[in-house]
Amino acid sequence: MPVSTLLCLYATFVFAVDVQVYPSVLTRVVGSPIQQGLLLSSLFLFFPLSSILSGAISDRIGKKAVLITAGLFLATPFAISAWFEPFWIRALAVLLFGFGIGALESQSSAFLADTHPDRERSIINIAQAFFSIGAAGGPFFIALAFRLNPSLRLQTMLWVVAAGTLTLVFGFFFLHDGKTGVSLEKGGFRRVLADPMGRLLLVAMFLYTAPEMGTAGWLPKYAEVHLSLSSGTAPLSLTLFWAGLGFSRVLVGFLFHNIQDTHLLKTVLCFTLLARIAAFMLNRQVASMVLFFFIGAGMGAVWPTFVAMIGRRFRQTSGSAVGLIVAIGGVAVPIMHQIIGVLSREQVFGLRYTLLGLGIFTLGNILVVWRIEQLERGGMGGV
Repeated sequence: MPVSTLLCLYATFVFAVDVQVYPSVLTRVVGSPIQQGLLLSSLFLFFPLSSILSGAISDRIGKKAVLITAGLFLATPFAISAWFEPFWIRALAVLLFGFGIGALESQSSAFLADTHPDRERSIINIAQAFFSIGAAGGPFFIALAFRLNPSLRLQTMLWVVAAGTLTLVFGFFFLHDGKTGVSLEKGGFRRVLADPMGRLLLVAMFLYTAPEMGTAGWLPKYAEVHLSLSSGTAPLSLTLFWAGLGFSRVLVGFLFHNIQDTHLLKTVLCFTLLARIAAFMLNRQVASMVLFFFIGAGMGAVWPTFVAMIGRRFRQTSGSAVGLIVAIGGVAVPIMHQIIGVLSREQVFGLRYTLLGLGIFTLGNILVVWRIEQLERGGMGGV
């Protein structure tokens, strides 16, 4: 496997660990609950913006320079948070972190799509499997660190993570990015928005990310309230969900190279919808926990496949195209959490039926994928 690919896989893992560690530490080092809430709500504030900006820039100067900068944006906030205690400085660090994660996730995926033509889906699925491992590994890292050293200071942990993240910056200098200097006239974003297939892929990403992150954000609360799990064991529901995502991404990344994208998507989306209906209708502790794994397994291959499809279709301006579709996913997250917060009140639908109702997004996505398949049969090539 090329060194550049290994670096991007490593970057995806580190990014996932950082996204788990940073919020966990911030809620401990910042004083009041109001300050904690402000910082956490700001964490992804600039994620969509940085995805779009980094895509536009990478199409002009190359992805290597953008990824080096993203690595610095990712590492610096840990160091700032460890060195400075005033709230406003840590708030600035959070905003920098949001810029870093948006640029890193979108442009590392775009880079992989560029360097693995005709195998974009496989390599991006493998990369997202590394994300799943990192997402599970971040909390484990915190627990293990305090287990081995109960007197460990949070500032020390911040310095350690900052140093580990800086290895990305060093590694990115060894990337071989041969795609630079796309002219301004190419209009990467305009090309996506003017293309029927491009618009459908953006809609499909929104319809996917909304129920994925909506489920992930509220699953532990559901397990505690409706499955009678304790506050200590309820997060296992989320662990099973992420494990399912990682499992399917590995499976698709290594085994299912020859299945057409739309056929794969229709299959896994239908599987996801059925697993969701069963999980929240049965409302049985053991059965639901197992079904949470299967919901994740159905969802796992969807995000990487949409990213691979748009990267392949807009290969000449993949930075802009992938940056835009990742940004759309980022926009869906806060919108979905607000919707769930309103609808999950007992006087409205309640949490159980709200999470069950997220299947409407998946059903809509099946229809969008069906329309994409029609356009492909009509001979709409890459643009």
